[in-house]
Amino acid sequence: MAEESGITVAELARHLGGELRGDGARVVRTVATLEQAGPEAVSWVGDQRHLRQLEQTRAGAVLIGRDIEPPAGRTVIRVADPDLALCDVLRVIGPSPERVPPGVHPSAVIGAGAVVEGAAIGPHVTIGARARIGAGTQLHAGVYVGADTRIGRDCVLWPNVVVRERTAVGDRVMIHSNTTIGTDGFGYLQRGGRHHKIPQVGRVVIEDDVEIGANAAIDRARSGETRIRRGTKIDNLVQIAHNCDIGEDCIIVGQCGISGSVTLGHHVLLSGHVGVIDHVRIADGVTVAATSIVFGDLAGGRTYRGSPAVEKMVFGRQQVSLQRLPKALAELRALTKRVEQLESAANHPETG
Repeated sequence: MAEESGITVAELARHLGGELRGDGARVVRTVATLEQAGPEAVSWVGDQRHLRQLEQTRAGAVLIGRDIEPPAGRTVIRVADPDLALCDVLRVIGPSPERVPPGVHPSAVIGAGAVVEGAAIGPHVTIGARARIGAGTQLHAGVYVGADTRIGRDCVLWPNVVVRERTAVGDRVMIHSNTTIGTDGFGYLQRGGRHHKIPQVGRVVIEDDVEIGANAAIDRARSGETRIRRGTKIDNLVQIAHNCDIGEDCIIVGQCGISGSVTLGHHVLLSGHVGVIDHVRIADGVTVAATSIVFGDLAGGRTYRGSPAVEKMVFGRQQVSLQRLPKALAELRALTKRVEQLESAANHPETG
């Protein structure tokens, strides 16, 4: 990290494998937008639409695409993908994330038969009996890991994460603060006017390279498993119910609610505040727009909107029809009145 001493633009260009144009000796220490950047900041331009802002920015260096010709006198680094290169820049000159010191904090509680060798265990962490924590994994303050749970290598669990008993977590998984994995699924039978709890005896499996945001909840299965497959990213405040199977490389945005026994294919995108009812199957490559409600299975590779969610073009036609509805109703009322007048005239002809 270079947030204190900074890094020269020439060094940064070499790190990115980019083409430098301009003052390579300039030192940069932070990242900012074109409008907010100062002389020690790196900024970025993704396409031609922002060229005017590029001309006016005070940024010390700007990442631009190889297809963009920079203004004269501007220091730039030309790269194939400025947005992707920016991720690398943020790692190089951004602040270092907080790390748990190596070893086991004296206040941590380690259950009988648990294995934590090579992991970093923070203060007031509780690890249940026979749990296994992989080498390089960090458990921040207040994390709870239940009995017989396995957490892989190089994971990060931020403060107050709860991972209940018998859960399996893969390698390089990040779980943000206050998220709960493996709580009971929500299942009841109503008999005689009373709710009878259905025991939830399954588990949760989180595969490699998954990231789960803060205050999310992923429920254990009634039987079998709830599974989050490799590479999926889950935002804050997401609820995933029991026995769901979430495919690889999905994106689930904040405040989504997924009911029990839902199956998502790979590369599914659920935008913010989407709801999915139980036992639905959403095929590969589907995008569901924000605030939509999914009531039935969705075919792959398409975009859906609305409540109930329908294909985007169908939704567009529905919205046009709704806009025309007031006029159509007025015309219908006028036509109805005219028909009534004609029927009245036919039933009561004038007499001379």
